[in-house]
Amino acid sequence: MHIEYRINESDYRNAHMLAQRKRSNFSALEYYTPYLFAIVWVGGSVVPGLFVDEQLDLLLTLGVLPIFMGFLWMRRKRLRREYAKQKNLQLLQQLDLDASGLRLVTSLDTTRSAWSLYSKFAEDKECFILFHKDDHGFIPISKDHLTILQVDELRALLLSRLPNK
Repeated sequence: MHIEYRINESDYRNAHMLAQRKRSNFSALEYYTPYLFAIVWVGGSVVPGLFVDEQLDLLLTLGVLPIFMGFLWMRRKRLRREYAKQKNLQLLQQLDLDASGLRLVTSLDTTRSAWSLYSKFAEDKECFILFHKDDHGFIPISKDHLTILQVDELRALLLSRLPNK
């Protein structure tokens, strides 16, 4: 199977978020931390108002919004810097998948790897990602440049070679 695609900043951000949610329980906790923080903050400011006859402090309750937005903004800024550093991802990616492994060709280099170097794959509506076995690296494959038949073929090929978690 031969696929050609480009990874833009939005594709990288979507793939990174998917990787955080699917890699492990700890990385999923890192992904959901801003949301959990906001829930605990609102719960901590609302629950005492239920048991004590005091006015609910609206400023305390809504004070989580700028902090929550700040967490998300910092995450987006960090991912923007990471994407800018990875010049190889910004080039045209030509990915060939077969029974023995995959070959990734860009204008800078050619990489050939066996399926045994990947631990699993994950998929959402925007992309596929292949997780490297030993480190926190991953290979994003954007679905924007794929037809429905190519998406189905890629999914079948990945399911036959790697576990889907």
